[in-house]
Amino acid sequence: MPLYFIRHGESQANEQNRFAGQLDTPLTDLGIRQAEQAAQRVAALGLTIDEVHVSTLGRARRTAEIVIAGQQRRPGRLVVSESLIERDFGIYSGRNKSLVKKSIGFAGYSEAFHSHTGRPPGGESWREMYDRVAAYHREVLLPASEAGRTVVVVAHKYIVEMFAIAAAGLPPERYRDLKIPNARPLTEDDLRRAAHAPAAAGLLNDLGEIVEIRLPLLVALAAAAGVAVQLLAGIHVPPWAFAASMTLLLGVGTFFTLLRVDPHTLRTTPGSIRPALPLLLARSALGLALLWGGSGSLPLELAGLFLLLPPALIAPTLSLLWGGDYFFAVRHTIAASVVMPVALLGALAIAPPPEARPGGGLGAALLTYGAVLLVALLLPGIGAQVLRHRDPIRAGALSTNWNWLGGLALVPLAGLATFSLTPAEARDLPGLAWQLVLVMAATGALLAALRLLTVAFLRLLHPKTAGLGRDLIITQNTPNVFLWLAMAAVLAPAAGSHPSVIGLGVALVFFLAVYGDEHVFRYGHSQDLRAAVRLARSPVLMPQ
Repeated sequence: MPLYFIRHGESQANEQNRFAGQLDTPLTDLGIRQAEQAAQRVAALGLTIDEVHVSTLGRARRTAEIVIAGQQRRPGRLVVSESLIERDFGIYSGRNKSLVKKSIGFAGYSEAFHSHTGRPPGGESWREMYDRVAAYHREVLLPASEAGRTVVVVAHKYIVEMFAIAAAGLPPERYRDLKIPNARPLTEDDLRRAAHAPAAAGLLNDLGEIVEIRLPLLVALAAAAGVAVQLLAGIHVPPWAFAASMTLLLGVGTFFTLLRVDPHTLRTTPGSIRPALPLLLARSALGLALLWGGSGSLPLELAGLFLLLPPALIAPTLSLLWGGDYFFAVRHTIAASVVMPVALLGALAIAPPPEARPGGGLGAALLTYGAVLLVALLLPGIGAQVLRHRDPIRAGALSTNWNWLGGLALVPLAGLATFSLTPAEARDLPGLAWQLVLVMAATGALLAALRLLTVAFLRLLHPKTAGLGRDLIITQNTPNVFLWLAMAAVLAPAAGSHPSVIGLGVALVFFLAVYGDEHVFRYGHSQDLRAAVRLARSPVLMPQ
């Protein structure tokens, strides 16, 4: 009789982008729905399950309980075995996956996790894991199958992948990451096909890992490449094409961001600003003072607008990559993206800026932003939530294995931002270099001041909340530069300045600052890993 394999439903560690290993972490609401869907799929096969073999860890046992409860006839035998427990990830257990990858690099990550010679520091070697799983397959599962019993195995990602290697009869050195999805029932034949998949599948996995590890660098390079293309070719992008492309790329990122979030998380959005409220009020008060009291000074007014910006829609992605709380970043970004522009619109209606400045133009820019936000945030968000509700297993597979596509959308977005520089201005750029340098210096100083303000705020009011602290740094220091560019395009011409050159300088510094922030977070994590490696006293690949 055939053997069936199920990886447990989504766990909290999966949801939070953390390595679980042998740590016990419960199922999420999505994980429970995935297990229920797995139970329905198994029941639809009309199987009479004789045995269920399950890991000792809670997330696997809970998944098995749900699958068993969904069958018309209870299995005759339940086997709970430590041989099916997930691999011990050593010092990486409980850590943010992306930060680990960034700290040890692609080669180090591949060696520690996906090489048949690898061993995470202080953890279980690949060979030790493979030997125990292959022995269980050979000595327990195959005899049961040959005796005519229908067996379902509920275990973990790496364990199911070891069964795939064993079932396919492949040598250990042929192993690669199979991206086994949560809760999808798989037969031995399914595992064999996955193990024998063409090498192109492995290359696609590697591409995803590289994008995840190098995303801020790719974004910064794309911004620089956009400038170079404009200087060399002078390509003019019509405003409608610019807006449509930006909306599409933001929508892709938003879809994958909200694919990880349950509706109950979104319903708590209005209260998400509360921890940051003092900081937001201080920023808003200063921003309004500069905007209305700038006495016709364009730099002061642009700085005021900068302080009034909501977080960029990429903020949750950065939170996921840099070990933030993520859900705070999602809630805060959504709430602020709606509340702050509406508040600014209200302020413009109640007290328009001085006559020298086109307040109506600012209002139009905000309304245009609202339309983009509607398409780039609301529609992809609805699509993501519908998929989570209708097909939890597919939603989980997309979220876990293809989330890097949402990050990849930021790369052309960064290049697109620099295309606000028109061909004519590109030709005149050497003569405007002084203005570009001043804009970049002023933007850098403003971003540095924001970072210092945020750090001071955290030390004063939230000294012990690491995840919240990271998210506040990300959301407060990664403003929605596209909204600012739209409003700067209204103010700058009235002051006789070049809006595209101003926008170019701000965009370049913004993306370079994101790259710099990554280095700060990665450096701190790498230092922590080095200390953990010394404690583990194991021969390992040291963080780069």
